[in-house]
Amino acid sequence: MEDSKPRQKIWSGDLWRLGLCVLVIYLVFKYILLAAPPAWFVRRDQRKKVRERVEAAGGWRALQSACDGIVESNRESWFDWRSYNNTNTLPPALTALQPMEVWYDPPKHVRGSTSESEFSVVHIRVFGMHRTGTWAIPYYGLELVSGTNTVHYVFRPELAAEGNSYDTCRKITNGIYEISGPQ
Repeated sequence: MEDSKPRQKIWSGDLWRLGLCVLVIYLVFKYILLAAPPAWFVRRDQRKKVRERVEAAGGWRALQSACDGIVESNRESWFDWRSYNNTNTLPPALTALQPMEVWYDPPKHVRGSTSESEFSVVHIRVFGMHRTGTWAIPYYGLELVSGTNTVHYVFRPELAAEGNSYDTCRKITNGIYEISGPQ
């Protein structure tokens, strides 16, 4: 009977150590192995992929030309294309970008556009997805501005769930802007 007491003490100490090891492994797995890569790293990769796709599409002019075609075809109406439910067709230059979504705002719905300075915006979402359980893919897309007097274009941030929102605008060339999510 006296031998059972020291043995019980050793066993309870082993359980405590085992529990601590399981906790450490869980925390390492959750906060290190499942952690999102830094935003600057993801953004660099996204820019590289978009640049390669734009070159494959024929360059920025081909992309602008394709967007101008969408604007001309849909002057008074909305245009909406989604990779999972594509009801409209995309020009080849836009298809080469492999977008998730493409949508068009008619001039009367664009902030800053007036009858004297009419312009339209074609939005192209290339990356970005909200996730639950793991890290979200940051938003990355393009806005192509077409029409007269595009200098009056005003960027509109979209605040939504992580991966679906964008708050940063960077000019690439005349009428073409890089739109990205929170850094």
